[in-house]
Amino acid sequence: MKTLLTLLFSLTTTLAWAGGPHRHRHYHHGYNHWHWVAPALISGAVVYGLTRPVPPPSPVYYVQQPTVLPPPPFGYHYQQILDANCNCYRWVLIPS
Repeated sequence: MKTLLTLLFSLTTTLAWAGGPHRHRHYHHGYNHWHWVAPALISGAVVYGLTRPVPPPSPVYYVQQPTVLPPPPFGYHYQQILDANCNCYRWVLIPS
């Protein structure tokens, strides 16, 4: 899609200047032949913007909330053990 837009834009800007200068101009003092600079800069900026690669999205970071446990009952304490079923650590109550 970008290639099609770039081609279409470059063709329209090229065709706009294809007629060339008018043949019946009168000589004016201070007349400069730099009328092509502004369209060239603008079309160059547009083409540059259309042909730039899209930057990759920034990574998303997830912050794990700390585990808040209620105070253990009298005679028990918490201990973190490896659960063989899920291969993860769990907090369990163990008698003191």
